[in-house]
Amino acid sequence: MPAPILPPDTRVLLIDDHQIYLDGLSLTLQNLCAGVILDHAHNAAEAERQVLANAYDLVLLDLQLPDSSGLALLQKLRKLDSLVPVAILTASNSPSDLDAAMHLGAAGFISKTADGTMLLEAVTRLLFGEQVVIGNGTQPLDRQGSAREVGVTPRQLEILDLLADGLPNKVICQRLNLSEDTVKTHLKALFSALGCHNRTECVSTARKLGLVSF
Repeated sequence: MPAPILPPDTRVLLIDDHQIYLDGLSLTLQNLCAGVILDHAHNAAEAERQVLANAYDLVLLDLQLPDSSGLALLQKLRKLDSLVPVAILTASNSPSDLDAAMHLGAAGFISKTADGTMLLEAVTRLLFGEQVVIGNGTQPLDRQGSAREVGVTPRQLEILDLLADGLPNKVICQRLNLSEDTVKTHLKALFSALGCHNRTECVSTARKLGLVSF
């Protein structure tokens, strides 16, 4: 996508605690348009000061920061200036991270595995008010795909959702029209696939893997 379509005073804040990554990202985004301003923040405190001091067209935020979670900072930045779009740019490819970020008002969720061309296009679309989601490579984040990778079936995903809601086996049986023995068999398979020994551990592990939302 051609760079000159953006105004020359476009200003973007990049929030990440790895300077090498910030340098590489800045090198890529310098091609957005002539005179683009790219500011850096290495932690949440710096980011908040920058947003209070400058008018940004876009904020790109990593989920892992030394003094705050990215999701917590996302909430703060949305309160400081609700008109500035904040997009997550992260190494995470977890559907649960995606769900949580979008629920908190993120304008986009972009994997750090996106190449320079994809990143430029995604940032340009964000600057023009579009919502952008780019998973690992060119693939969208996919809960079903994540489940297949660890050997969890679609039926077991349904049981996981109900397990995460704290429902007992008897209610799960009623909801899914399954016998209690069938539910127990699925639970045993889930525990084995996720390397867990009880329901609480199973749900916790499933959340880390992005199989259920927070």
